Amino acid sequence: MKKQNKISIWIGNFDSEDDFYEFIEEKYDEDGKSSSAFREEFKTGYIDHDFQESFFVDEELTKEDFMETSYGESFVDKLDDALLTGNGVIMLYDFEYSGEIKAKNNVNFIGAYDYIK
Repeated sequence: MKKQNKISIWIGNFDSEDDFYEFIEEKYDEDGKSSSAFREEFKTGYIDHDFQESFFVDEELTKEDFMETSYGESFVDKLDDALLTGNGVIMLYDFEYSGEIKAKNNVNFIGAYDYIK
């Protein structure tokens, strides 16, 4: 799933910002192994947090919100406006998700896109 210059993006609709961050928060078991609801639902495996960027918006999500992210200007034009429905965004850089699970509960995988560093 690691792939240079690919970004995989999920968008979800959450009841609150707290619910969003709870969904992506890494939790550790007694053996020191970590996981999150996001990782469990989409079967992504281990995620290096240096390559993850997530954000929550109070208003309607727009392409402009992505312009404020790392390398946003290099991929924002590839995003389909129709897919930008929700208030929580999870992005994994240098990661090409297989799309094995397209949607789970309130979160949708919208695609893997090329980006330029």
